[in-house]
Amino acid sequence: MTGNLYLDLVISLVGVGVLVGVSWLLGGWRSAAVDAASAADRLAFDEPDFRVREWLISADGKAAAALSEDANEAALVFRVGDGLASRRFRRGAAPVERSGAALEIVLKDPSKWRLRLIAPDEASAERWLGGLGGEAYN
Repeated sequence: MTGNLYLDLVISLVGVGVLVGVSWLLGGWRSAAVDAASAADRLAFDEPDFRVREWLISADGKAAAALSEDANEAALVFRVGDGLASRRFRRGAAPVERSGAALEIVLKDPSKWRLRLIAPDEASAERWLGGLGGEAYN
């Protein structure tokens, strides 16, 4: 270092600024969007034996839920940083709460503690509450 405390601090701050700028230019702050195609691709890659009966894509583009053909299991696809992750579980294994058209699933997973899905309307949210919560689903 130079021996001058202020000059060393300025050099360090400029270095950090350069690293942050390069990260931004390379796309380090982009967030992945969840749509029907990206959710289906992620789930097919992570869980190739999971056959989807129906999808619920959140209105905010941050998450999606799927029910299996036999209606015994559910899967979630959600954003984690600039990528997508999925979780598969038996219906009713994760607590689900509804507030208006929004569903909140408690995963208690280190990468995502709670997941919020926004249904198109309250009737859809109520139907998916039963579907994800293990109750009757029609």
